[in-house]
Amino acid sequence: MDTMRYTRTEDRHATEPVPDGGGTVDPTPLAGTWLNTDKATRGIAKMVLTSSDGVLLVHAYGACAPSLCDWGEVEGAAFSSSVSSSEGMAFTATYDFGFMETSLAVYLKGGILVLDSFNTFKDGSGRANYFSREFFHS
Repeated sequence: MDTMRYTRTEDRHATEPVPDGGGTVDPTPLAGTWLNTDKATRGIAKMVLTSSDGVLLVHAYGACAPSLCDWGEVEGAAFSSSVSSSEGMAFTATYDFGFMETSLAVYLKGGILVLDSFNTFKDGSGRANYFSREFFHS
């Protein structure tokens, strides 16, 4: 039996196989200050994305009053649109607040940053885990 080398046609590398460890994705296209398009959001109000030595850093701010809640900075995992591209167009990142964990799945679409968040409560409070989708502009 042959070893499976890809699971979909788009996973197949067009030329030679990528060396072990894969290629690198440049997160620079994602960098910038991104603001929620909904000024009345109750979720994430602002994200500052930076690239340092090829590493994506994600700094999120939640909607709180009277000022934003600083979620801190975490490392994100950048993704390109195909196996033959190195230009970052999406990322994932996880925030662990102790009582809750928030996993972000984010991608660029037509100049808008689309953020999907998956929120899991870990404190036994009985609150339901929830999903939200938000849109950001630079």
